Amino acid sequence: MLTELVYCSVATRAMSVDELDSLLEQSREQNARLNVTGILLHSGKTREFMQLLEGEQDVIESLMQTISNDQRHTCVDVMYHDRIEARNFEDWSMAFRLFDKLDPKLIEGYTTFNTNSLPPSLLNGRNSRARSIMKSLSQNL
Repeated sequence: MLTELVYCSVATRAMSVDELDSLLEQSREQNARLNVTGILLHSGKTREFMQLLEGEQDVIESLMQTISNDQRHTCVDVMYHDRIEARNFEDWSMAFRLFDKLDPKLIEGYTTFNTNSLPPSLLNGRNSRARSIMKSLSQNL
């Protein structure tokens, strides 16, 4: 069964461009082997990551367990997880965008991914907003 999952996390420290490039290269290689597609967003200002993963359910769940145990980040929060009929990022083993450079219209009020810093009015419907952001990005790559 094809599934997608969106999570956010916070890097334990600021990451250099070289470190981000290395992380992206490793992710692309692993995801290609696992037939996983998706996109990774990163904010240098807040050290936050948001990632959408698409693939077979058992593969995504196993990969998420690995991601959750990765010591390079903390506050891993699954925002959305559901079945899908088709991939939004079928041509990308891992697309990448810097969150700080995205058009604010794409993110509908988000200034951070971390739910602890969101006002209560934005917490309702969080899953659909996370998916909405990622789907919008898939159409603007």
